[in-house]
Amino acid sequence: MSKLSVIPNKLEYQTISHIEATPDGIRLDSRLVGYSRVISQLGDGWFDSSLGNGLRVLAEVQLGETNGWFAPSSEQKAVIWRWLIACLFIHEQQNKNGMAEVPNKEGGIDLATLYVGQYGGMAVYPSTERFSLATHIEGIAIEKYGVVTGLERAILLYQGMADVDPDKNSLCLSNWGRENLTLLHDDYIKMLNSEGIPAAPTAH
Repeated sequence: MSKLSVIPNKLEYQTISHIEATPDGIRLDSRLVGYSRVISQLGDGWFDSSLGNGLRVLAEVQLGETNGWFAPSSEQKAVIWRWLIACLFIHEQQNKNGMAEVPNKEGGIDLATLYVGQYGGMAVYPSTERFSLATHIEGIAIEKYGVVTGLERAILLYQGMADVDPDKNSLCLSNWGRENLTLLHDDYIKMLNSEGIPAAPTAH
């Protein structure tokens, strides 16, 4: 019988007290989730409501790779780095601009991070940030260089978008990464301004 337990639903990932790399996968409290599965869950938004837990999972995935328990494919590395850059951007915007209540499609209210740039502001979410990165980084690189080389170049670009904050001894966006994400969002807001901004806050 497999050592891996039944995967919980997304809501259960909001509260995890113990995250640990093992030879067989990542232990999330009493559950054991395979490395490939937990990377897929990151990309699918399972940790979007608790980015701190997602960062802890990434740290344990890296530990598993360091210990030789898991060797991620290029596709999985792209998922990991895409998730990380989106997370760092969201955290930075939260610290800079705060959050606001935004109506959702179900008629309720979500708490969203705000981006405020040269041409205005917008609500930003981890899932749509990842989609934007996949489109503008991976998509363009793959179109130009092919799947294998393009994905490798995209991963290098993602890595160049991150840096270490020496004061906090933690990861942050590099100046180059911040400049490119700012340009991407400002261009999007400028386009919306010229075409008319929807009545509801725009999710990006």
